[in-house]
Amino acid sequence: MDELFNSVFHYIVLSFYGIATVTAILFYGKYKHTVLKYFVWILIYNLINEISAKYVYYWLDRNVIMYNVYNTVFFSYFFYVFWNFVKGKTYKKWIVYSVILFLIATVINVFTVNAYYDSLMISYITGACLIIFCIILYYIEILSDTRVLHIREDLLFWISIGLLLFYVGYIPIKLSREFFAGNDDLFITLYNVQRILIIIMYSCFTMGFIWTKKK
Repeated sequence: MDELFNSVFHYIVLSFYGIATVTAILFYGKYKHTVLKYFVWILIYNLINEISAKYVYYWLDRNVIMYNVYNTVFFSYFFYVFWNFVKGKTYKKWIVYSVILFLIATVINVFTVNAYYDSLMISYITGACLIIFCIILYYIEILSDTRVLHIREDLLFWISIGLLLFYVGYIPIKLSREFFAGNDDLFITLYNVQRILIIIMYSCFTMGFIWTKKK
């Protein structure tokens, strides 16, 4: 029964990946003139990554490197997105500093663990915290100008809500799973909570593609 539940939950999460990706393609014309035009490729990359990860694990007994590479690309892209969307020079500088800090953390992490076998924990936690920081900067800025009047029609607003909810919930899970890896019941529970957070995040993405107005 547990195996069936796990399998069904897995395909439910995959379906949300797929729905968000298809929606991004269908409504591409709305945001193709912004830096978010590359987000559809990130979604396609993620979908392929998630589908192939299961088979890679079956063949090689490891797929961690796939997620390490994806997370590095994902964080780097969103630093670029927020740097482009914020207007204040001070905020832009802080985002540049965030990128530098993330790259330093990633390089250190690569040299302290085997990225083929182990998750780049330091890099991931640093990247996630800094993305939350960038989201806060973005929110502060849009709430202080006229963009707040059309916030529901702003694609990045929906994307940032999804990212914020996911990372605020997942960072503690990521750390807990590292320290309680031997507790199978807790691991499974946390993994299911992670899946719920993913569903919420990708639902926000999908809503954003639908609600956003053409730029």
